[in-house]
Amino acid sequence: MIFKKMITYAGFLAIGVFLLFKLTDLVGDKDALIEEMSSAPAWAISLTFLMGLLAVISRGLRWNLLLSPMGYKASQTNAVASVAFGYLANIFVPRSGEVARCAALNSTDDVPVDKLIGTVITERVVDVAMLLVFLTVALITNFDAVIGMLSSVQIPGGSALVMLGLALGVFAIGGYAMLKRRRKSSKVLNFIKGIIHGVKSVQNMEGRIPFVLHTLFIWIMYYLMAYVLFVSMDGLEELGIFQGLWVMVSGGFGMLFPSPGGVGSYQGAVMLGFESVGYDKVIGLAVGNVVWITQTAMLIIAGSIGYFLIIIARLNKSQA
Repeated sequence: MIFKKMITYAGFLAIGVFLLFKLTDLVGDKDALIEEMSSAPAWAISLTFLMGLLAVISRGLRWNLLLSPMGYKASQTNAVASVAFGYLANIFVPRSGEVARCAALNSTDDVPVDKLIGTVITERVVDVAMLLVFLTVALITNFDAVIGMLSSVQIPGGSALVMLGLALGVFAIGGYAMLKRRRKSSKVLNFIKGIIHGVKSVQNMEGRIPFVLHTLFIWIMYYLMAYVLFVSMDGLEELGIFQGLWVMVSGGFGMLFPSPGGVGSYQGAVMLGFESVGYDKVIGLAVGNVVWITQTAMLIIAGSIGYFLIIIARLNKSQA
C-alpha cells in the first residue's frame, strides 16, 4: 500500500513538473519571464507570506471553536500547530492533510478522532459556501472573460465551453432521472442536506460570531495575499479588484489537480486567468510562479514549526 502511494505521488509530481516546464516553453521568452518574476518587490512577498500565515493561524483558532459545544477543549497552540502540520502533509501527500491534523490534535489533546473529523466536515461545508460566494461574484463581474477563456481552451472533441455545456446537459438529464427513480435515497439530496445541516450547526453554536469573523478573515486574507502581489508587479498596476478575484478563483481550480502543492497546475490556471482578462502569458506565468513559491515556502515553514510544537506537546503530555 505504501509503495503504491509512493508511485502515485511520484507520478503526479512528474506530471506537475512536466506541465510547469511545458508552460515555460510556451511563453517562449524565458528572460522576460525571469525579469517579470524579479519585479515582485520584497515588501509584497513578505506581506503575502504574512497574510497566508495569519490565515493558517485563524483556521486553527476557528477549528477550536467547534470543539467547545461537544465538551472538548484543546490548546489553541496545538490546534494551530495541527492545522499547519496538515497543510505540510498536503504538500507531500495530496489530500492527506485533514486526517493528519486530526491525528495530531488527538495525540496532544486526546480529542476523539471521529469528533475531530466531524468538525473538519463542518469547516469544509462553510468553506464551500464561501467559495461559491467568491466564485459567483467572480463569474458575474468577469462573464465575458470566463466565456472567452472556456472558448479558447481546446480539448479533444472541441472547446472547453462546448464540452462544459454538453457535460452540464448530461449531468442535468442524469440527475433528473436519478432523482425521479430514487428520490428518497439520492446521494445528491443527502449531500445537499449535509450542507444545510452543517450551516445550521454553525448558526446554532455558542461561538458563532467569532466563527463567522474568523471565516471572513480567512477568505479576505486568501484574496488579499494574491491581489497585493498581483498589483505590485510590473504591468499589473491597473488590474481591477474583480479581475484579481477571477484570477484568484482560477488559481483555486488549478489546485484541484492532485499534483503535490498544485505545482504546474496552479501556474497554468493563473496564466489562463490572466490571459482571459487581457494580459499576456509571460505576466500570467510569472505571477503564478511567485505566488506559488511564496505560499509553498510559507506552508513548509509553518508546517515544520507546527510539527515541532506537536512533538513538544506530546513530550510534555507524557511527562505530566
